[in-house]
Amino acid sequence: MTEYSSDAAALEAAGKKAVLKREWNFWALLGMSACTLCTWEATSALFAGAYSNGGPASVVYGFIVSVLGTLCIAGSFAEMASISPIAGAQYHWSAEHSPPKWRALISYIQGWVTVTGWVAAVASVAFLIASMIQAAAVLNHADYEPKRWHATLIMIGFSGLASLGITVGKKLLPLWETLAGLLHVVFFFIVFIAILATSTKASNKDVWGTFINASGWGSDGVSFCLGFLTPAFALAGVDAVVHMSEEAYNAPLNIPRAMVYSVVINGLAGFSYIIAVLYAITDADAVLSTPTGLPIIAVFLQATNNQKAATAMITAVIIIFSMALFGVTASVSRLLWAFARDHGLPFSNHFAHISPKNKSPTNAVILLFSCVSALSLINIGSTTAFNALISLTTLGFYFSYAIPTVMFAIRRYNVSNPIRFGPWTMGKFGLVVNILTVAFCVFLIIFLPFPPYLPVTGTNMNYASPVFIFVMIVATLNYVLRARKKFTGPIKEVSSDISSEEVTHESALPEKRAVDSEPS
Repeated sequence: MTEYSSDAAALEAAGKKAVLKREWNFWALLGMSACTLCTWEATSALFAGAYSNGGPASVVYGFIVSVLGTLCIAGSFAEMASISPIAGAQYHWSAEHSPPKWRALISYIQGWVTVTGWVAAVASVAFLIASMIQAAAVLNHADYEPKRWHATLIMIGFSGLASLGITVGKKLLPLWETLAGLLHVVFFFIVFIAILATSTKASNKDVWGTFINASGWGSDGVSFCLGFLTPAFALAGVDAVVHMSEEAYNAPLNIPRAMVYSVVINGLAGFSYIIAVLYAITDADAVLSTPTGLPIIAVFLQATNNQKAATAMITAVIIIFSMALFGVTASVSRLLWAFARDHGLPFSNHFAHISPKNKSPTNAVILLFSCVSALSLINIGSTTAFNALISLTTLGFYFSYAIPTVMFAIRRYNVSNPIRFGPWTMGKFGLVVNILTVAFCVFLIIFLPFPPYLPVTGTNMNYASPVFIFVMIVATLNYVLRARKKFTGPIKEVSSDISSEEVTHESALPEKRAVDSEPS
């Protein structure tokens, strides 16, 4: 087991020079990771999909499986992050653990998969914020008619605010994310207790034993599996905090801990919340046909029988999503910057620039804001087309989780190039967790492209698969025609040979912390 004497040594072991300022302690990282997942809030926005495909049974048991699967992903990524705590994360790890012959191609494809999924994710978060704001407006003003261009303007506005926050207000961002994590927990208890205290309870059978197939699929098994997609989306994004590795204190330990603990926190909160919501549903038809277009508002109304209370509860969800947008924007801008640093993007030198004044990848932030703004314009023309991007988010995530985990699991058997594990490791359980991670990802990748309803029309068609294939074809062509001459995988900026002064071994100094650079 390798232990690094400093964060700089850990980064140098991955071949990179430290150019970002380390400002994130464990609590800021945990707050960001927990708030970015925002599982109970995402369930609020999207649970109707699972309710139609499988009903309460699919929601409950699908959530349990999804939490366990996400824990396996977090465990696998935590082990890799402890070895190489670096902003590039997946594409860097894929290169690090793949055969030399295929290293550049695998890393390039992985980079584009990860970038595509995360850029779509930022647009998805902004879209969900806009949708919930419009739904709250309908709840309080029945004469309001939500327009798609209204949502687009809200998306651009919130994305711009987040972009300013992580550049102009960069110094305050760790404190902001710490507060976001705290409110994420506090608001959960407020909304959870309000639902339990005020709602008329459904029967145990309605919650634990009711299966609903309202999607038109002839197979209940397919319908049940499609119901997994909602909790899968609600738990996706576990790698967000990894992309802040080069700004974190004690990164080889704090990044893994933040990832794993945030899944535990969100898993417990999300499961408790969804159970409370299901017990509060006494009129499923009213929930699914709500004029607000957001079924969770109808649940809040059924539970409290009070419009102001329902408004306050959905406002709490909107606040957390809005705060999460700051963290997501920061994370993805670091991913774009890191990929550009290794010449994976067009105009890489421009987007790899770090502003000397605030040590921020400002050009990468501007690129992300421009992409989100452009994607938001799609919503004006077609909500269906934009929904394809939401599906693309989850598909891109789970592809990006599977590829490095496969490479990492295979390398465990490479005796000529053994893995030098970091201070956070799963020991003998590592391979089993890797296998479960890949199995979970493959399962979701199979069912994510399925249309949620039959018969398939232009409106309900799931465009995630063709869009994803198109992006991969473009990326592959770009690699063959241009990038293969410039992109050779992660660039070694410094020697990866670590001197004896930089590395200690646990057998020699078992009491030594991996990194002790965080100020007291």
